[in-house]
Amino acid sequence: MRKTFFLLILMFSVIHAQEEKKETSKEKYVPVRFSKEMRGSFNGTKMSYLASHYETILYEKDKFNNPMASIFVTEYRSVKNDPNRPVIFIFNGGPGSASLWLHMGVMGPKVVKVPSDATDDGSPPYELVDNPLTPLDVADLVCIDPIGTGYSLAMGEHENKEFWGVKQDAETVSKFVRQWIQDNNRWNSPKYILGESYGGIRGPQMLKELRNGSLTNIEINGIILVSPATDLQHIRFTPGNNSPYVGYLPTYASTAYYHGKVKTNKSLESFYEEAKEFSLNKLAPALVKGSRISKREKNQIAERIAYYSGLSKQFVLNSNLRVDASSFRKELLRDEGYSVGRLDSRYKGKDYIVAGQRPDTDISSEGFSAAYVSAMHTWLAEIGVDIKRLYRSGDSELGKNWDWVSTQNGWPRFVNVAPHIGRAMRENIDFKVYVACGIYDLATPCFTATNTIHENGIDPSRVKFSEFEGGHMMYNHQPSFDRFLNELREFVMIKE
Repeated sequence: MRKTFFLLILMFSVIHAQEEKKETSKEKYVPVRFSKEMRGSFNGTKMSYLASHYETILYEKDKFNNPMASIFVTEYRSVKNDPNRPVIFIFNGGPGSASLWLHMGVMGPKVVKVPSDATDDGSPPYELVDNPLTPLDVADLVCIDPIGTGYSLAMGEHENKEFWGVKQDAETVSKFVRQWIQDNNRWNSPKYILGESYGGIRGPQMLKELRNGSLTNIEINGIILVSPATDLQHIRFTPGNNSPYVGYLPTYASTAYYHGKVKTNKSLESFYEEAKEFSLNKLAPALVKGSRISKREKNQIAERIAYYSGLSKQFVLNSNLRVDASSFRKELLRDEGYSVGRLDSRYKGKDYIVAGQRPDTDISSEGFSAAYVSAMHTWLAEIGVDIKRLYRSGDSELGKNWDWVSTQNGWPRFVNVAPHIGRAMRENIDFKVYVACGIYDLATPCFTATNTIHENGIDPSRVKFSEFEGGHMMYNHQPSFDRFLNELREFVMIKE
């Protein structure tokens, strides 16, 4: 009996030691953090700020010993640590893109400079310069890399793909935002969401999660959308969907004007505005008629589309008045042997074969991507980041495996999260919106954003809408860079 008793005691001790070891190992895991105090002068204000790149562990709901994801962010905050200081949560889109584009292109205290005139960025070294216009003097900045981008990854028994979807992604990023607010005692800080491209879906979906989610409700002061995709009906060229042709034509017009393919004495601005009027009041009704349109009207509409787009009337007729963006990019400069860029149609490049319907690549993306990736790694090293795996700037597999139907009930439809913006306006008298876009953007054209605003219960009088002479990343154009940051700073400043 005594022998059995001692064996039981020994077994219990071993089991207890193993469990204690497990708990200790969990407690010993310390999230990675790299920080460096720096000084800068922003909008005429000299200040000290802390530049950090660090990891936040997200845990399963009600299971605080079970990590589910590791979120990495780059953060810039005043060393004064004012609990009432505004904070801007920043991310890009894709889906599958890290935050380096907004971060290194326009928002950070250091930015990379690519040619403002839409010429190629060439080979390294690339130039990193001080950014005196960053709003860091009036707000803290938190650049978020969603799971599967940057260094952010799923943890434990979870896989990255669990977080890849409209709803799943917004829930996870919102969970991080809640935790950041709690960890930093910033409940009373004015809070802004800044999203670019697919960020125009993530951002409004986060409004729903943060304001009306199952956890603690958090009110957002405003949302900033840069070249947003918010209602996919306006940017998806599919049979029977006329919305993109209405929204894209004004950008065809500005692009054709830029490349000298239109015959007009009008200024760019007046020509562009005239194309909007035609698109809304003439083209849209004609397209809705479908096969009911008369031959005479079809010819008249084709002539006007040709006039604004720089394409031949016959090409427009062959397209049944419906010229998609890829065809336009290939056709506009075909006689010169070029196609134009998608993210920025000011760019032009030679394809291997001039014939065909689609360009070989997006020449605009080729024109600046390498500079951004190089700049991001260089700047992280400056902060002191020492992580051996590569920073993932983008992941095409993530986009291919994205769950687009998680927000939909009933029949599948185009994803549209714009109504969340309208609801936030109705329920918060202080909520405001700033939309910034480039007139040479053939990914998410400005007029598609305009149409989205007017169709989803959004009060246009509470939206600041600015168009710039740039592309999807209009801040690659220096005058647009300057104006955007001045407007953004004014948008987030606390009014006395």
